[in-house]
Amino acid sequence: MMTKMTRGSARLWHPGMTTVAKDDIRHMKPSQRNKYRRQGFSWAEIKKIDKAIGRGETTITIKSAIREVTIELPPKWR
Repeated sequence: MMTKMTRGSARLWHPGMTTVAKDDIRHMKPSQRNKYRRQGFSWAEIKKIDKAIGRGETTITIKSAIREVTIELPPKWR
């Protein structure tokens, strides 16, 4: 474990943690978010999907070192 160097109080920062959290995702239902998580998407990828839903896009292509996936997006939740 390492200490995260930020303003304010320092807290433990585990290597490999992302700054994206479930609370950052606003445009998809929790069940949709959980479906993508079960499929193996990282929180950062799920946030990209969420932003695309918020913009009203119908598809998104996510590229990573492991795979390239094109996803049909559901409509905006809220």
